Amino acid sequence: MTTWNLAQMQRHLLICNGATCMGAGAEEVTQQIRDEIRKNRLDEMIHTSRTRCNGRCKDKCVVIDYPNGTWYSVQNEETSRAIVQDTAEESSIIYSVEHGERIRHENRIKGIDKYKKGRGPMKKAVLFVGHGSRLEAGNEEVRQFVEQMKTYIDPALLVETCFLEFAAPNIEDGIQLCIEKGADEVHVIPIILLHAGHSKLHIPAEIEHAREHFPDVRFTYGQTIGIHEEIFEILKSRLSEVGFNPDEKHEDTAILLIARGGSDPYANGDFYKITRLLWEKLDVPIVESAFMGVTTPSVEQGIERCIRLGAKKIVMLPYFLFTGVLMERMAKMVQQFTEQYEDVDFLLANYFGYHPNLKKVLLERMEQALDGTSTGMIDLENFRKYAEEHGYEHHHHH
Repeated sequence: MTTWNLAQMQRHLLICNGATCMGAGAEEVTQQIRDEIRKNRLDEMIHTSRTRCNGRCKDKCVVIDYPNGTWYSVQNEETSRAIVQDTAEESSIIYSVEHGERIRHENRIKGIDKYKKGRGPMKKAVLFVGHGSRLEAGNEEVRQFVEQMKTYIDPALLVETCFLEFAAPNIEDGIQLCIEKGADEVHVIPIILLHAGHSKLHIPAEIEHAREHFPDVRFTYGQTIGIHEEIFEILKSRLSEVGFNPDEKHEDTAILLIARGGSDPYANGDFYKITRLLWEKLDVPIVESAFMGVTTPSVEQGIERCIRLGAKKIVMLPYFLFTGVLMERMAKMVQQFTEQYEDVDFLLANYFGYHPNLKKVLLERMEQALDGTSTGMIDLENFRKYAEEHGYEHHHHH
């Protein structure tokens, strides 16, 4: 490592390279500041250092100017270069020092006190995590569903909703909101069908990131919806809605259960297990699996297989939690298949969705997290081991 002669240094710029800032462009900010210093031959007077997280993630990207004690929120290259010239606009300042006192500028949130005052009763929060959709209707489904569940949840519990991506608040903001409202415990419950990358890596990464920032707050993690008896009741209900009686025998009929698709082999294996168990619960000769993307068999391949096995009627049963572009694509597929296979009847069932029976599953997952019996805690431990062995950079999923 280099040892510089810093005897003539007048200013030291500390550039946050913590995970949140890095996800918001801190590498570019670092290079812009250093380029501006070089261009103006200020290397001897201004020294720069990369730092870990400085605890003002809402103000990303953060740059601290010492010894004058000014903290900046850098949103563009103009601000990066203006900091070097000491001409940054006041709107970019987080903290400044005036007459020996640190002043937080009026457009900046106060943030959370590191240590709680007093010894009031413990307050528990339940934070439900939806996936998030580019279609706002899908996000509103999640919010409304959680709102309906509150009827069955102890009113002493604080209940909030957040999203992995595409919608606000994200998980970090959801956790912060719980703590701002006084939570000493945050129980994170994923509203996710299958246990894959999001539930194994992304959500645990957010929880671990929060634990570093809030060491006095206890975090637990619930398990995904997974394989549960209620999901088969929901699937049978969706079949009933399109005139398929799950209690009757159906000749020459196939059910094609269709998932979004992913690269996790164990999640895909669980989906095949759900398909098999659904077959066990119905009197129908064919129940097959298919995926909309990422992996195979594709929906087209699934349809072809059902027809080869003798199906004269195929019910396409989407295993999705929320409405979105995939349902729009599937409606077009039905039209295409109807034209392609004139001797076969096609029915498109409603997607799995936020059925009333799903409340039972999520409330059970919540109780498991609260009473310490959730397998989600094993997932957190597995994530820590994974991060130690392979490294894992915390990023937001927007």
